[in-house]
Amino acid sequence: MSNHENMPSADHPAQSPDRAESGVSEARRRLLVRGGMATGPIILTLTSRPVLGGLNPGECISPSQTLSGALSHRGTKVGTCNGRSPGYWKNCSAGNWPIPQSTPFHSIFVVGTIAGSRLFNPDGSMMTMLQVLNLLGYEDPYKVAFHCIGAYLNILKGLIDPKALTAEGVIAIWREWALNGKYVPYAGATPWTGTDIVNYLKNNYISP
Repeated sequence: MSNHENMPSADHPAQSPDRAESGVSEARRRLLVRGGMATGPIILTLTSRPVLGGLNPGECISPSQTLSGALSHRGTKVGTCNGRSPGYWKNCSAGNWPIPQSTPFHSIFVVGTIAGSRLFNPDGSMMTMLQVLNLLGYEDPYKVAFHCIGAYLNILKGLIDPKALTAEGVIAIWREWALNGKYVPYAGATPWTGTDIVNYLKNNYISP
C-alpha cells in the first residue's frame, strides 16, 4: 500500500481537531438525551438553593436581601458566616458556650402562641437552652427553636457577619413566627413558614 492511499483526498479531507471534538460532544449529547434524561432534573435539584442564588460556601445574606436581585451588589451586601450546627452546641462542653447552658430559653425568646413556641417543663418552669436543644421532634416540630438557638450562640461567638443577622435579628425572627405563625423578611414578601426560616438559617451557614 502506498503512502498516498493514507493521505486525505479532496473528497475526504482530514478531520480537524475542532470538528472531531464537536463530533464527540454531539454524540455525548445525543446519548444523554436518549438514555440520561433523569440526570438533568437531579442535577438541578442538587444545585438549586432557593433564597441563596449564587452564593458560595460561607457566604450569607440577611433576610431582606433575599429579595430578587439583591445579590447584584455582592461587594457590599454579602457577608461571611461560618456558624456551627445546633448539634455542635448540644454536645460541646459548657465552657465553650458564650452563655450558661442553663439560661432559660424564654428569657431570650418570647413565649409564643403556636405549637412548638411555648417551651416549659412539666412543673411549669422554663426550659433551658440546653433542654430545648435536646427536645424530640414532636416537641419542637419545625425545629425553629433548635436553629434559632444555634444562630444565637453562633452570633454571640462572632461566627456570623452582622450584615447577615444580629442577635436582635434572630430574636425578632422568632418573635414574629412564634406569635403569628409566619415571618415576613421584607415588605411585600411572601411570609416564611417555620420550614422557610430553618432553611434560611441552615443554607446561609448561620445555623447549619
